[in-house]
Amino acid sequence: MPHDAARPEEKRDGRKENAAATQAALRAAGKDLFARLGYEATSVGALCVQAGVTSGALYHHYGDKKGLFAAVAVELECGMVALAMRARQAALARGGGSWDGFIAAIDALLAAGVDPGLRRIGLVEAPAVLGASGWQAIREQHGHGAMTRVIEDLQQAGVFGPGDPKRLAWLVLGLIYSAVQTLPDEEAAIEAALADARRALHAMLRGLCDVRP
Repeated sequence: MPHDAARPEEKRDGRKENAAATQAALRAAGKDLFARLGYEATSVGALCVQAGVTSGALYHHYGDKKGLFAAVAVELECGMVALAMRARQAALARGGGSWDGFIAAIDALLAAGVDPGLRRIGLVEAPAVLGASGWQAIREQHGHGAMTRVIEDLQQAGVFGPGDPKRLAWLVLGLIYSAVQTLPDEEAAIEAALADARRALHAMLRGLCDVRP
C-alpha cells in the first residue's frame, strides 16, 4: 500500500457513545434536581424521567442514587477547578503577576457561589449524603490539589511566605467556602453581599503575603 494512501476511518463504538450520553444525561438531571429539591426529595424515578432513561440505566452506570450524587459532586468540583484555572490563566495572559492570577481565581469561585443550587449541593447536601470524609476526599483530590499547586507557585514567586502549602491551601479554601456560605438567596441583596465578601476575603488573603503586591 502506498505510504500516502488514506487510512480507513476508525470504527466508532456506538455502545461507548451511548453510555457516555446516558451518563451525561443522568448527571445533568442530578445536578438540576439535587440543587432544586435536595437529595432526599429527589426520587430515582424523577431522575430517570428527566434524563430520559430507564432506572436500570441509572443502576447500571452509577449503582444507586448516592452513586449518581457522588458523580454530580465530582463533576461540580472539577468544574469549579476549571473555572478558577481559566480565570487565573486569563489574568496571567493579560500581563498580571502571580497575585493577580490568584485573586482572579478566588473571585471566580466566589462569583460562582452566587448560584443557590451550587451552594446547596456543595455546602449542604454533599457533606450530608457522602459524609464528611467522603466529601473531603473528593475535595482533596480535585479542589485542594489544584489550590496546593497554586500556593506552591505563589511561594516560589515570593508572594506567600513559607509554610506547608497543603495546609495553606485548606485555609484558603476554608475562607472561600465560608465567604460563599454568607451569600444570601435574595437576588436583590446579592450584589452588595458579594462585594462585601470580596473585600473581606481579599484583606484576609493579603495577610498571607510575604511580599505585598
